Amino acid sequence: MYLAKKEINDNEYWYLEETERTDEGPRKAFSIYLGKPDRIYELVEKPLRRLKLSTHTFGSTAMLLHGVEEIGLEKILSEEISVEGRLEMTPARRIIMVLGARYERPASKLDTATEWYKESILPFLWRCGAPHVNTVYDTMDQLTRPVRRRVKERLRNRLLEKGLEVKRLIWDTTNFYNYGGTDDLRRRGRSKDGKHSCPLVGMGVLTSEENIPLTQVVFPGNKHDKEVFEDALPTLLSLVEEVTDDPEDITFVFDRGCNDEDLIRTIERTSHCVGKLKRDQDPAELLRTPVGDLDHLYTTGKNHEVRGSMKKGEVFGESRPIAIMWHEGTADKKKKRLKRYKEKAFKVCKDLDKRVGKGGPGRDFTAKGIQREMDSLHEVEKAIDWSFDEKNQTFTWEFKKDEWKRLLDEAGKSLLFTTHEDWSVERVIKAYMGKWRVEHSFRLLKGPIPVRPVYHGEDNRIREHYFLLFLLLVIHRWLMERIREPVLREFGIGEEAVLHFLKELRMVTGKPSNSNKPDFKLEEQNEIQEVIVNNLNLKRFVPGKK
Repeated sequence: MYLAKKEINDNEYWYLEETERTDEGPRKAFSIYLGKPDRIYELVEKPLRRLKLSTHTFGSTAMLLHGVEEIGLEKILSEEISVEGRLEMTPARRIIMVLGARYERPASKLDTATEWYKESILPFLWRCGAPHVNTVYDTMDQLTRPVRRRVKERLRNRLLEKGLEVKRLIWDTTNFYNYGGTDDLRRRGRSKDGKHSCPLVGMGVLTSEENIPLTQVVFPGNKHDKEVFEDALPTLLSLVEEVTDDPEDITFVFDRGCNDEDLIRTIERTSHCVGKLKRDQDPAELLRTPVGDLDHLYTTGKNHEVRGSMKKGEVFGESRPIAIMWHEGTADKKKKRLKRYKEKAFKVCKDLDKRVGKGGPGRDFTAKGIQREMDSLHEVEKAIDWSFDEKNQTFTWEFKKDEWKRLLDEAGKSLLFTTHEDWSVERVIKAYMGKWRVEHSFRLLKGPIPVRPVYHGEDNRIREHYFLLFLLLVIHRWLMERIREPVLREFGIGEEAVLHFLKELRMVTGKPSNSNKPDFKLEEQNEIQEVIVNNLNLKRFVPGKK
């Protein structure tokens, strides 16, 4: 390493640089800006034992590199992506660079190549400069559909080799809003984030019981869950043969949006399933079962009681086991929500009663407009007996106390069906409740590990972007399982807190006063950061450390 001076507009600027010998001749490994001479003079003249030259992102990047090593992602990508005409950085590492940037912040490919990379620890580890952003885009375009399929398949095999045991496969979908126009993939529909005016892209994920993602599908945002499940099911069933020798050992878990008699019959030919019934699929008014008639099963970590009972009922053309579940926490939330909408219902109905048929400026009320007002009351509309005569402009309503009592009685209750004839009610409920893990992964993709913003407009680039975020989610979920006992449970924190602490941990480039060579050290760590670093031996990613 050496100090290099650059003169720009008669001003001197100093850099710390290193040159290495390659087959093509001497090449600059990296260059770090130190400052103007007066700034360096002031720092050197002070009685400092160590001069701080710069800081670099460390925690999240080192964590990602550890995960990449453990699941062998770099090797898989290197063997699946062409290296023809490659530059200094291999195509596999370009992908890992993009993952590292998005793991820390919602960086675009341009920001990743021009800013994030030089602020990270990667130049010190890989000893090469950042590729041009167009080279990054070209690398992304090599992630074709066949390549994505093979990478996911090889990752699953690698996870199984690492000890992942698959007994339950949990399926769920969500959508992410985008900006701009619509096309084949981006469609307007019902946004799960309330952004109904924005084009949506949907994503379905199949995870293991431990919430390790096993595969992913991307689909137009206005496509119904049942259609998505139907299209994906052949692939999901073939995946079962990859992860187990006996498909009878596998149980699919999915939400009520996927309910379909033909699909369920297809699944039960080889495997089993646990699903949730819609309220209009209640075969014998089982939701009317009093809470007191249900058995106490267990208490959750948040001190909420869970009760249940197993019954039989006609479901999808056959008599099947049905678990009646009551969750205390869900019941409390639902009752509060119902009471809010009851207050809104009274306001809306009284207002309509006062305004409809009274004349005044403006157009007459329409049946469509009245229905829109009532739809805003959600399920509380069932407790309102109302009628509207558009021709005579009359509106009448009455509050149905019996229906209101039924809504309160059903709060917190769900009906779960299964193809397992021998499962207990508690086992069925806990299998379905495991679905929260994939929902938590979706929250991560809408928060700390953001899919958005999507800096792409073409369908193929959007699919490639979502695939990269899938890879990142696999790595993250694998890492969280590795530190579950020593960190998540020991300190009682969540994954969001872990990510926060990782992003705060930086590496300092310094220069001891008695040496001309820079050294690299981690900033002071808190207890949680120290446990993570020591458990995963992340110090090996500090240059000069092993």
